[in-house]
Amino acid sequence: MAGASLTEGGALSEDQFVQAATKGGELFKLVETVTKGPELALPDGYSITDKDGTVRHDIRLQWWKQKGARWSDIAISVPDLSELPQTAAPDAVLASSYALAAKPVFCGHYWLSGHPVLQAPNVLCLDYSAGRDGPLMSYSWEPGSDRLSIDIIKAHMHPSN
Repeated sequence: MAGASLTEGGALSEDQFVQAATKGGELFKLVETVTKGPELALPDGYSITDKDGTVRHDIRLQWWKQKGARWSDIAISVPDLSELPQTAAPDAVLASSYALAAKPVFCGHYWLSGHPVLQAPNVLCLDYSAGRDGPLMSYSWEPGSDRLSIDIIKAHMHPSN
């Protein structure tokens, strides 16, 4: 299903909104990938335990990575990288990374920690756990420029928020 053929005039219909929220359907999978990023199944016999204690057999990918030879180089939001295979990552994953010449893009839903950094010169994750007292991210970008910069605003979350 090509993106151009999904919508009329660039907007989802009411029925498509329902499809996008219904697990298992093609539109649901597309929305999941756009909002959470691509995932890749781990090889047989491997799993990870996420930050909430859930055992998973897929990892989220650092789709912006231009280089990386091992699974730990391309995985994101994996608390214990030793759970990953110590073998080379699939070549197809590295071949489909976001090009450095592509337009700047902003992403979220990765709950990153540590000091905020650009993921690539043209990729910025806005989600550094601001909902759990992490910094709130903003950005600066000059139209026509191929460079992003980060502004960090300390989030002060209150129980009433």
